[in-house]
Amino acid sequence: MKYILYARKSTEQEERQAMSIESQISELLRMAERFDFKIEKIYKESMSAKKQGRPIFNSMLKYIGKQKDCVVLAWKVDRLTRNISDGAKITELLENGNIKEIRTIDKVITDNPSDKFMLIMDFGVGKKYSDDLSVNVKRGNRAKLEKGGWPSMAPLGYLNNKVDKTISLDPLRAPFVRKMFELYITGSYSIKDIANILYSQGFRSRTGYKVHKNQIHKILRNPFYYGIMVRDGKYYPGSHEQVISKQIFEDAQNVLLGNTHSKKQKLFFPYRGFLRCRSCGCALTASVKKGHHYYYCTNGKGHCEEHKKYMRAEYLEGIVATVLDEIHFDEEIIEIAYEAKKEKIKNNENYQDNAKENIVRQLESIAKKQSRLLDNQLAELITDEVYGAKIKELNNQEIALKQQLEKINKTNNRGFDTLEQIKEVFLTANRAKKEFLEAENFKKRKVLEKLLWNLEIGNREIAYASYKMPYEALKKSPKNGDFSNMLGVEDSFGYQFSLTYRWILENRELAEIEMDRVRELLKLTV
Repeated sequence: MKYILYARKSTEQEERQAMSIESQISELLRMAERFDFKIEKIYKESMSAKKQGRPIFNSMLKYIGKQKDCVVLAWKVDRLTRNISDGAKITELLENGNIKEIRTIDKVITDNPSDKFMLIMDFGVGKKYSDDLSVNVKRGNRAKLEKGGWPSMAPLGYLNNKVDKTISLDPLRAPFVRKMFELYITGSYSIKDIANILYSQGFRSRTGYKVHKNQIHKILRNPFYYGIMVRDGKYYPGSHEQVISKQIFEDAQNVLLGNTHSKKQKLFFPYRGFLRCRSCGCALTASVKKGHHYYYCTNGKGHCEEHKKYMRAEYLEGIVATVLDEIHFDEEIIEIAYEAKKEKIKNNENYQDNAKENIVRQLESIAKKQSRLLDNQLAELITDEVYGAKIKELNNQEIALKQQLEKINKTNNRGFDTLEQIKEVFLTANRAKKEFLEAENFKKRKVLEKLLWNLEIGNREIAYASYKMPYEALKKSPKNGDFSNMLGVEDSFGYQFSLTYRWILENRELAEIEMDRVRELLKLTV
């Protein structure tokens, strides 16, 4: 006879309490060992059995269909199937002699009327259980929606909180989603343009890939971002934090539906998309009047007095340039901090090299002890109990040391590369104002895209500037004072240098993209 083991666990919610695949296999192998069964094949599957179409299950049935006298081992009957169609296939194989027995932890099923009747009953019970669970899940989802909760995976820009089953803003992606809407409602960018712009600024999906046009289109049409959840054609008010206002969402729908001009405009306004009104939160737009570019609030909410305050592009250029002073540092200070950090990294790597050598020596010593223990046990110089206790202790030490070694290997040879990147960040911030003032309009925008999220304008002045990381960290550091003060206190240049250094170390991929863009920009401004 051929002994075949099948283990299944669905990843769906209704089967979260079922025994894991590994546990099922472990229990069934113990049973096989007890009865001296030699397992021919093991089939493992992570898929619901409510419907037909499981590829591994079908592969097993195809194999059994070519054999005779097979014994199928499963933890429970409902692991094999929870639908009548697959149950009929198993029953047919049992009647045809392809399956001699079905063995579970608590029963043996053969080709006799009583067993087959109970088998069909088990399949029916499994089907009923799945159907009831489906109804209960839908009922629970409706109840959660009515209370303002979201029962599924959070849309891009939000995160699922597994502890309290709520939805919270994703600090990495929510600003990009907000930027997406703001760019789109200006009417100056196609969805493809927005996909490329946000990608160049570091926007990625949860799996680390580019967010393409079709996904951006879905985001722009999803009212979830202003607090309304849609499920099965019904609308529910959500309790989650909004990414955008209702007005911005409606403006985006007008552009999508063609009610607002959505094609690229021939005129180029370098500051559009970065400026927001401090008073009402709406984006600033621009137009040409008497040969000059003017910027002003869109007054999307219909009650903003700032809408009447027009600003010429030349005036805006001046006040935007002053904002860049917030991230300017003396190059001598940058060089001194760079050299100090370089020396610290060198000392740290020397320490890590010594630690690594020490760990390797300890691992070699443990290997020798393990070998001696085994020799003593085989020679019956120590009991099995003593051997088991000692070998367990040595194994635990070995695991801990290997984890330490792996941690050291991950951090080695990264410090100096990262330090060069962080120095480039400070130098880029240092020359940003000069580059901005000397650049043409297109290059001015490139400078702003590299450094800023947006600027808030209030009463014709800069009310607030939001920088991208790591430049936001630079903004917090004091720009005046003697060298010892700048390097000695927590809110200091030295502290911000270390903070920015850590950000780049933890976000190497984004940092490398940023540095590539910096180098390209430098080529443009030469």
